[in-house]
Amino acid sequence: FFTFQGAVLSAAALAGIKVLHELGHAYTATRYGCRVQTMGVALLVLFPVLYSDTTEAWRLTSRRQRLAIAAAGMVTELALAMVATFLWTFLPDGTARTLAFVVATAGWVVGLSINLNPLMRFDGYYLLADWLGVPNLQDRAFAFGRWKLRELLFAPDEAAPEAISPSLQRTLILYAWATWFYRFFLF
Repeated sequence: FFTFQGAVLSAAALAGIKVLHELGHAYTATRYGCRVQTMGVALLVLFPVLYSDTTEAWRLTSRRQRLAIAAAGMVTELALAMVATFLWTFLPDGTARTLAFVVATAGWVVGLSINLNPLMRFDGYYLLADWLGVPNLQDRAFAFGRWKLRELLFAPDEAAPEAISPSLQRTLILYAWATWFYRFFLF
């Protein structure tokens, strides 16, 4: 795996997995009547990432359908990882078994550790936003996070950015602070 061929194999497997991931989002969105206007490659911290524009999903009234669209890429990756893990168990040593291993590990590790992370605007973020029922989760959470910091440090009687339940307020503040902490060390 630590050779030029291993690196090429890993990169090709990861690229293929990510194409299937984005197709999972796109096909699920079109199944529920949403148009996928664009699919392509974007640069995130100078690293190319694939994307599918499924913003029309927010027009759906069914939370279940929106959650299905947001989870479809990860479900696709994990299904592929399960098949690759199964194949890896039975294949003889060689290129096919190595490819199955790379697909399985990339699907499990990348699919769960990166895509499920709600602290970045990947699939986990949209799943959390829909599960909490908070549109524009990041912007609203950051407003509450800044408000709470100002309240703790400078202005104890400042009004909250908006009127919401105390439990949701605590959730948004903790989400904002966790996101800031995570991104500070990430970047």
